Amino acid sequence: MTRKIKHLDLCSEQTNPPPYKVRNGKRINISKNVRGKVVVREPSEITGIGIHQTACVFGPPGASRTLQRHRRALKVPCHALAFRDGTFVTAFPLEWYVYHGNELNAFSLGLEIEGHFAGLPDDPRTPAREDIRTTWKGKATPFDDLAVETAREALRYLVEEGRSRGMPIEWIWAHRQTNGSKPSDPGWAIWKHVVLDYGVPVLGLRTQPDQTWRDGKPIPAQWEPGANGRY
Repeated sequence: MTRKIKHLDLCSEQTNPPPYKVRNGKRINISKNVRGKVVVREPSEITGIGIHQTACVFGPPGASRTLQRHRRALKVPCHALAFRDGTFVTAFPLEWYVYHGNELNAFSLGLEIEGHFAGLPDDPRTPAREDIRTTWKGKATPFDDLAVETAREALRYLVEEGRSRGMPIEWIWAHRQTNGSKPSDPGWAIWKHVVLDYGVPVLGLRTQPDQTWRDGKPIPAQWEPGANGRY
């Protein structure tokens, strides 16, 4: 049974430009600014979705801390963030240029999905644990039914809302396709359950498994039937 997924729109709380984040003592901008103002893209330029995993979990969803957790999305460079507890947050106006995916920034909407997810499933034919070996920065997070439904609803919102604003959204890409240092982004489970089982057949999106930018990596054969990439 499909659960009621909550949408929390925090876009109105963003300043222009939004606050930067700090990583390892360095200031990192989360949007492209010109003369102190965020770059606002033409809707006709936005043709797809860049999909990511956060590679972290934002703490337990305690009743008194839930809104605090969700507000973390305001400092994550993405247009929407799907949390594991049945809530997705839209944190930046869809027209804004946000630094979520390298070469994808100019012409896509960024969707982050909360969790640590394996790059590859375990292959029972081999002694190696491919899932453990390819989990980026920590123990793998189960991609349970609620997390899948939340991610799908966030993707549906971005696609349908974007199209209603004149964005010809047709494609969906993995962050690994434009950043070779993140081969597990978003990981096989997200690609299967959110992209191939939902985004393609339900929302009419298309993948480009062989497409890469700069040092990016193509979609591996373990993620998508017919793909020719190597992990």
